[in-house]
Amino acid sequence: MSLKDLQLPKSEVQIPGGGSFTVRGLSFTDLRTLFAKYSVDMNDLFELVTAGKGTEINAEDAGVAAATLLNKAPAMAADVICLAAGEPDAYETVLMLPFPVQTEALTIIGKATFGTEGGVKKFLQTASVLLGGLRASKKS
Repeated sequence: MSLKDLQLPKSEVQIPGGGSFTVRGLSFTDLRTLFAKYSVDMNDLFELVTAGKGTEINAEDAGVAAATLLNKAPAMAADVICLAAGEPDAYETVLMLPFPVQTEALTIIGKATFGTEGGVKKFLQTASVLLGGLRASKKS
């Protein structure tokens, strides 16, 4: 199978009362887009989730991260959902989705993005290096 024939896996997010939308895992380009727009929020979230834990993160931490993201950075959460749904123009609609729907969507996206063994740990290690480089470049 060639790359151009590859069908990326998608998952459905149900909306109470009917309707649904599909999301996929985030690509490197998606993550870079988010980092460029929300580097401070991503840094704060990273530090909150990993506080005192190095780069170890478990399911409970992931739930805390999703709730924190929705609470502290609803715009970023909406952008994550829009990117994963392939609908960047649905931003206003995503902001109005019920909290449980947004949480479910973010959880599905997180699993699809970091679903590989050690995926979150590897990402956090990479993010730590990138954030360290960002901090260093801002100081100079």
